Amino acid sequence: MSLEATPLYQSLQADNERRAAANRAQGSNELGKDEFMRLLVTQLENQDPLEPTDNTEFIAQLAQFSSLEGITNLNKTVEQFAVSLQSTQALQASTLVGRQVQVLTNFTELKEGDSVKGTIELSASSPDVFVAVYSGDGEYIGDISLGGREAGDIAFEWDGLDTEGEPFPSGVYQFRAFASIDGQHEAVDLYLGRSVTSVALNAGERGEIMLNISGMDQAVPLRNVKVVN
Repeated sequence: MSLEATPLYQSLQADNERRAAANRAQGSNELGKDEFMRLLVTQLENQDPLEPTDNTEFIAQLAQFSSLEGITNLNKTVEQFAVSLQSTQALQASTLVGRQVQVLTNFTELKEGDSVKGTIELSASSPDVFVAVYSGDGEYIGDISLGGREAGDIAFEWDGLDTEGEPFPSGVYQFRAFASIDGQHEAVDLYLGRSVTSVALNAGERGEIMLNISGMDQAVPLRNVKVVN
């Protein structure tokens, strides 16, 4: 199936056409290239034969018209490119439904026989980085020591096993990431894997692609996804 035939593309195309119609209605009082040409022709038809329009002025007006037409064509090309780009992003986002993506959160679910993957966003180098693990009720379970790390994104994985190698029960667990900076342990941003339940187009404050995540009350912008597991 081609991109243009997908429901996502058609929905996005229809939405952009509605926006374009609204913009045309709002800008109906603006001077377009057709109006500009009619004014120029009218000026030539009604000019004084004894004092015709100066060649320099006429050429300047033609140059203005050419620039206007070029800008109009460029705007159309950019609009078409934007629609195509959004459609591609929407199609890609739809493939995330049912998969896990890492988003900014402190909670995630441990499934039987599986592990928990996450990423720490470290703004500065640290000699000691670790992740504290808690039960869903907030009971401390243990640490995931990551040692000294340079600034950047740090991937980690919790196997869901206790100190004796026995698996913890399935369920929701809490995680907190800390890094030693200037001699003190500070909390740092943590991204955990969560399942995508659905995708919303032209949503949010920016009219962008939003992901509905299991266990989270608010949708997450696609641009805020750190990693796709």
